[in-house]
Amino acid sequence: MPLYEYRCNDCRSVFEVLRPMAERELVAVCPSCESRASMPLISRVALNAGGSTESSLAAPSGGGCACGGACSCAN
Repeated sequence: MPLYEYRCNDCRSVFEVLRPMAERELVAVCPSCESRASMPLISRVALNAGGSTESSLAAPSGGGCACGGACSCAN
């Protein structure tokens, strides 16, 4: 089950809710102020590659190769 981030439109706090994908767009109650005026946020995805956590938005580190150095192409 995915963990979604929401932002409260009243108190501006950011909180997480564990819920099925089909329920992502449903209203989430803010744990800080109990408001029902919240909106889901778009979260960055973290990838675990070889023991280190890297953001999916990070630039490849394989000398400019699109695969990030995982192939045997000439650099």
